[in-house]
Amino acid sequence: MQAAQKEPFDREKQFTAKRRAVILAAGQAFRRQGYHNASMTKIAANLGLTKAALYYYVCNKEEVLYECHLMAYDAMDEILKAKHDGANALGKLEALYVDFVTMLTATGVSLLTDVNSLGEENKAEVLARRGKIERKIIRLVKEGQKDGSIRAGDARLHVFFFMGALNWLNAWYDALGRLKGEDIAAHFALQMRAGIKA
Repeated sequence: MQAAQKEPFDREKQFTAKRRAVILAAGQAFRRQGYHNASMTKIAANLGLTKAALYYYVCNKEEVLYECHLMAYDAMDEILKAKHDGANALGKLEALYVDFVTMLTATGVSLLTDVNSLGEENKAEVLARRGKIERKIIRLVKEGQKDGSIRAGDARLHVFFFMGALNWLNAWYDALGRLKGEDIAAHFALQMRAGIKA
């Protein structure tokens, strides 16, 4: 019987995985303590790293914030690419929203504020990514207003209403708490539907 062959050690793959773990952990610290209150020293200590080891993976605190934003928007882009079934646009939007909440509660990825703490170039990119996602969701809301499943009104405000709840989710969700991600997703979707259905 032939022994299973071990995969060769991939230094770049290991670095990428560890860097992602560092960014996720730092994002959680920003979420709990606020960006300006979470020092790199505290983040390093929580990860069991020296500050020097932390800086091996990231250059500075702003880079961590920037990467946290991109990580969230990368995940949301993937969700937006998937086919969301529904009898009408409201049904599709509800399925999409469930996927957003499930992703945020399952992966540790955070939707963060503090965009104004980013340098101009990073801020511009993050706002562009956010705007692109918002426009796709606004189009779906407008589709629902045309098919009669979503009530009339400013489509952008509808989107701000239910997407804003995702940012607050980061403020209180605890993976070890009594509420499971799928239960929160179902409840959030129910509230979203009640808020915008025609």
